[in-house]
Amino acid sequence: MPAGQAVPRGPRTSRFALRPDERRSLGFILPFVLIELALVAGPLALGFYYSFFKVEYFQLTSFRGLDNYWRVITSPMVLGSIGATAIFSIVALGLTLTVGMALAVHLERDSRWNVAVRAVALVPYVISMLVGSLLLRWIFSTDAGFMAVVLGPIGLGDHSVLANPGSAMAALVFNAVWRDSAFAMIVLLAGLKSIPPSLYDAARVDGAGAFYRFRRITLPLMRLSILIAVVRLLIHFVNVLTFSLILTGGGPNGATRTTGLALYELGFVEFKLGDANALAILVFLFNLILVAFNLLLFRERRRAP
Repeated sequence: MPAGQAVPRGPRTSRFALRPDERRSLGFILPFVLIELALVAGPLALGFYYSFFKVEYFQLTSFRGLDNYWRVITSPMVLGSIGATAIFSIVALGLTLTVGMALAVHLERDSRWNVAVRAVALVPYVISMLVGSLLLRWIFSTDAGFMAVVLGPIGLGDHSVLANPGSAMAALVFNAVWRDSAFAMIVLLAGLKSIPPSLYDAARVDGAGAFYRFRRITLPLMRLSILIAVVRLLIHFVNVLTFSLILTGGGPNGATRTTGLALYELGFVEFKLGDANALAILVFLFNLILVAFNLLLFRERRRAP
């Protein structure tokens, strides 16, 4: 067979029959689909089943129906965690996208300096969330932390960042921005690389300034990259557990208790597995709605003239 000629795929014997190449492709894909079903769909179905029962130490004791869901949506702890999650997610998302966009714009050129700075910016992202949160917890510690050393000489060494609701939430947001800005930078940098340089050259010839080029060329052509970053980061911030569990422990007085931490406490501290599974199902449905809304919004923008 001459080089470069396509391999014949063969005719279909019936409407639902697969060609040899399709069967070969399905053979490669099917094991991973089965693994995904076993590791994701199986626990999801089991959790949905448990959410209708009173569960004590993994034992189904009585059927509750929708009572677990009602208990969850009326629980002061869960309602407080939803408010804290909303504040944390919105602020962290805005700051993370802003920092990521600034890094992407300033590090777009592939110079040696920019490549080195990109590698440095990726360090917090490749560090595990557990290690990074423990590091920040030590930094904000009043005993022997970095903040105590810096603020001690000016008489503020006893001030605890994590003891005040406002500053504790700010520390939680800083943890997210410090770590995940690199992810936003990578996604947005890929979007910047896809924009033809000739558009910027033509705009410069017409006398367009840097801000005008950014607003009229960069942002419109980066809608898909921005959407991907928004969806991915928002889902991450809504569901993240490690930040609040390790850095603040949900304190003070539940001010930084996110939904993920509330779910953890219901299931593994109070052992209310029925309530915990009901909350998990509600969070899962919210994630589906969030993804569907963003995809529909992007589709409408693409259809707009």
